[in-house]
Amino acid sequence: MPNPIAAVIRSRIEEALGHRFRLDATAAVSAERVLFRAHDRILNRPVSLRVNLEAGAAIRSWFLKESEALARLDHPAIRHIYEAGVVGEFAYRVGNWIEGESLGDAIQRGPRAVPTVHVLARDLLTALEHAHAHGIIIRRIVPASLLLGTTGRGTITDLRFCNLTLPDIPATEQPTGLPFLAPEVRDGTVGDQTSDIYTT
Repeated sequence: MPNPIAAVIRSRIEEALGHRFRLDATAAVSAERVLFRAHDRILNRPVSLRVNLEAGAAIRSWFLKESEALARLDHPAIRHIYEAGVVGEFAYRVGNWIEGESLGDAIQRGPRAVPTVHVLARDLLTALEHAHAHGIIIRRIVPASLLLGTTGRGTITDLRFCNLTLPDIPATEQPTGLPFLAPEVRDGTVGDQTSDIYTT
């Protein structure tokens, strides 16, 4: 059954972005964002299309700053961003589409095989090394923000609480997934590279 939140706004998103992207399926939706599996009509390729649903300037600025952080990085274990922008009432970003499921969904079916865990750990650690080399502390890595592809490789998809976004995060917003956060991040500090090792 289609998600009712996505259904209400789908026509408005198609009006704003449909000339470039065909919306094929709703992959995830929350109160502030919706993620579509989409098709780029010009480049003829599948893409991920994430749209910010909040009209407020503060939330929009936060979303775009996260998009900037993702675009700074070029690593196979971090979602690659092709473009981002604002069209009408919507801020959006476009990235590569990865077939798979979140690690959170995967582990609900039971523990992963040891070789799979080794591959995932290697992917995440090399992604962290890359992010840190570019001055980005991710600060929060939770199962819901890790995509486990059909090839068994892991991908970080969410940088909304990274150090680059901190000036733009509204005071009412705090990182979720407290059990996964380093103590210093739970206490509200920026943290450092070791904070990311802890959360991994």
